[in-house]
Amino acid sequence: MFSVFFASDRSSSGKSMITMAFSKKVKELGYRVNVFKTGPDFLDPIVISRAVKTEVKNLDPFLIPAKFLNSWVFNGGDDMGYNGDLNKKRAFIVESAMGLYDGNSYKVAKNFKFPVVLVMDSKRISSTMASLVYGLKKYKKWVNVCGVILNNISSARHYQIIFDEIKENIKDIEVFGYVLNDEGVFSIKERHLGLIAPITQKKGGADEGFEKIVNNIKDEVFHNINIDLMIRTLEKESDGFNNLFFNYVGQIKNTQFKAESNKNNKGLFIKKKNNKNKKVKIAVAYDKAFFFYYNFNFEILKSFGAEIVFFSPLVDKTIPKGTGVIYIGGGYPEIYAKNLAENHGILNEIYKFFKNNGIIYAECGGLMYLSKSLTYKGESWDLSGILPFNVTMDNTGLSLGYRNVYLREKSFLGDKGLRVNGHEFHYSKIITNDQNDNRDNRYSYDNHNPDNLKENSVGFKNVFECESLASPGILKKEGYNVLNAVGSYVHLSFFSNKLIAKNIIDNAKII
Repeated sequence: MFSVFFASDRSSSGKSMITMAFSKKVKELGYRVNVFKTGPDFLDPIVISRAVKTEVKNLDPFLIPAKFLNSWVFNGGDDMGYNGDLNKKRAFIVESAMGLYDGNSYKVAKNFKFPVVLVMDSKRISSTMASLVYGLKKYKKWVNVCGVILNNISSARHYQIIFDEIKENIKDIEVFGYVLNDEGVFSIKERHLGLIAPITQKKGGADEGFEKIVNNIKDEVFHNINIDLMIRTLEKESDGFNNLFFNYVGQIKNTQFKAESNKNNKGLFIKKKNNKNKKVKIAVAYDKAFFFYYNFNFEILKSFGAEIVFFSPLVDKTIPKGTGVIYIGGGYPEIYAKNLAENHGILNEIYKFFKNNGIIYAECGGLMYLSKSLTYKGESWDLSGILPFNVTMDNTGLSLGYRNVYLREKSFLGDKGLRVNGHEFHYSKIITNDQNDNRDNRYSYDNHNPDNLKENSVGFKNVFECESLASPGILKKEGYNVLNAVGSYVHLSFFSNKLIAKNIIDNAKII
């Protein structure tokens, strides 16, 4: 068993490419892989999941509290076989967000004692690369930088110069090889902070085409990388992580033994069947327009009695039968705005569900879908009209960062004062009506400034107050609510406060 933490000095160094290729390669070698991405990113986990055919999970200490982190990693999201043979081939693979010392990356590598492999972009640099590797290895204690992969190498000579400089000047580090700069092979493009997900790429053999690209990338990556040396080194350097893992397994086994011993006497696992245990069907919007979700949110919802089903606002004409909650996540609704606007059947179904007081929870792209209209590249499309404002992607800037979210009003998410953590990343912005907008004004609000949207008799109100970690103490109104619909730009982590998920389920049962 081994672990690895792929990191770098910055974003766009090739970490995702190496993580994807390495995960696929070791899986082919018979390893059971558990793959994680630090930070709140959605795209890279989606792409790598599709490529490796293994679910990639977010690993973020802000979104996942410390008391849950060990189980999230060591369980790998499933049983992990700790009731079986612990000596089976197993690999824990983690990709860092941004640079090694940015955000929570260093904290994750340090706390889990992952051996770190640097993926360094070598374009337009040669001998000086050794100084960057040296600095990353020596900058802080308690992180084990054991190897490096050189990306964007122009020639074998280029690689040899950097290799010699590293080996002559830095102790206790392996250079595993290099990847040539070939954009013809590495054709999975980036959008915003990550890769373009294959679900958004063109139809017509998309999966087959994507699979071919992935295999080409894997083969090209390992054409000049010594996979045997990598695995031997990582197995040797994983003692710290392995000790943490086996200590955790021992604790779980002990807990399971005690639970089984008390099972018959105390009936700890006996559940009475009653109406409260009835499953709540949550219809999740999932297609090319909406696919940004934290996978742990689904698991937490299911733990409280949710049945997760999927539907497509792009192609479906009705919501799933028996839906108790509609959950619309983020994505790229602007790209498919015309198709979304023309699917009147599903828009009418969702609006009818809303008017019947059904629970609708929408994040970022989902909020855009609930708005009156969406403008993108000068064109506007009417959408659901559930929330009393319009949204535009034109002439906007990036809103990005972690958020502390406080409920300022009671809703199906919980009582006033409840706190939950989340992350915001979007280019769109809310705009209010102007004199050229002839759409039906179902609600009353001020022009142009969403902070001045009036909470009025029709029922519109803000149910969140958000605090950016970059601006502590400054609270901004957020969480736009009408009836039982709540839309927000913040992607909430139900892990950070599981009461949010429980409240959604409990309220759906009584509506």
